[in-house]
Amino acid sequence: MATTYGSPTRERAKRDAMESEESADETPRRRRRRRLHPPESGPLRRLLLLGGAATLILAAIIGYALTRDQSWQRSGPPATVSAWAPYWQTDSAFASFTANSAVFSDLSLFAFHATAADSVTAYNGLGSGVTSRYRSAAHDAGVKLTASIIDDMPANGMAAVLADAITRATHVQTIVALATDGDFDGIDLDYEKFAFSDGRATWEATRPNWVTFVQELAAALHGAGKTLTVSAPPSGDYWVYDYGAIGKVVDAIRIMAYDYSTSEAGPVAPIKWVRDVVASAKELVDPAKLVLGVPVYGYDWPTSISGTCPGGEAGQPKRSNVSTKSAAVLAASLGITPTWDAAAAERTFSYTEPLSGVDETGAAVSCTVTHTVWYSDAEAVHERAWLAEREDLGGIAIWSLGSDDSLVWDGIAAARANVETWPPVTDSTAAAGTTAAAAG
Repeated sequence: MATTYGSPTRERAKRDAMESEESADETPRRRRRRRLHPPESGPLRRLLLLGGAATLILAAIIGYALTRDQSWQRSGPPATVSAWAPYWQTDSAFASFTANSAVFSDLSLFAFHATAADSVTAYNGLGSGVTSRYRSAAHDAGVKLTASIIDDMPANGMAAVLADAITRATHVQTIVALATDGDFDGIDLDYEKFAFSDGRATWEATRPNWVTFVQELAAALHGAGKTLTVSAPPSGDYWVYDYGAIGKVVDAIRIMAYDYSTSEAGPVAPIKWVRDVVASAKELVDPAKLVLGVPVYGYDWPTSISGTCPGGEAGQPKRSNVSTKSAAVLAASLGITPTWDAAAAERTFSYTEPLSGVDETGAAVSCTVTHTVWYSDAEAVHERAWLAEREDLGGIAIWSLGSDDSLVWDGIAAARANVETWPPVTDSTAAAGTTAAAAG
């Protein structure tokens, strides 16, 4: 899901400030001490003894109340599990879904795009028969199948459609037709152009039109027995989506809490930032309607280059995508044990790559590229799934299905069972982690 956030949200600064505050109750108080001389016998002495015993009993009760296990209980059933199945990897996504369909609540076929008010069609890359195969498998498993629609209009195109009552109504009708004619259980909207292409100066005008559109679409879909989900970047910095307003009418909001680092090497979704994003969203929307987007991908960044690389300017090393699976394979092929970064709750490793060839003039050249990889592995997925579980969110959504590995599902199962630490720490894993950290 090609989104670019690129900077911490305002919630980070707010949370840092809150965590740095000191309670006034912690200020030491000077107390006067007075020596008491109880009588050796008589009613007063017995009264004092009884009072002392009562004080000790009360202290014991308070101590027990403070130290006993205060078991946390989720307010509802375990967090639901959903995922986006992108049209460019439908085979691997389908294999992952069929292997883990028992834990799914819904599955989104990320394969449709809006190119005009009256045009919502499948991408050309969606193979013949794929939709029916997914529909059959989902319905057999009792899982809802939704169609994910991407805004594929030029910059300012969708904003113009939403601003006009006639074209907006046409777009609503077109989307409902896709849901009903395609026998989908609902729609997932992933409209990002007005947030990332139109410019912030347009948001004030776009926001009310967007809200009206979502309200009208929700009513039409619900009237047809279909659901509406909106996938959106975090609420704090992307207020044009108006979580508070649309949260009243949609069935769910999927928070795309990833792509934190886009301009330089860094974590995909640092856990503290994710916590801040969740806290912000919960202030605006019923937590039961919030679904936390969880990445199973990462980036391979060229962080330094020594020498002259072949291919000229066009052939210079660039950031590339990695999946949870491919990152682990790459590290293993290089004999590297990725390091667990506890602050980000993600995996990372670095390596060097020698390149040789010719430049644009045909001259022989060579270079050495240093790469740094950040990615979300099964442990990282567990951390975020457990956060969703603990914060009483409705569920999690995996981006993207087919990029995961089998361990990811073990981590999700542990989180839904309220297991905070996973995988279990043993002497051998602790030693391995220490060795990896030292090597990094």
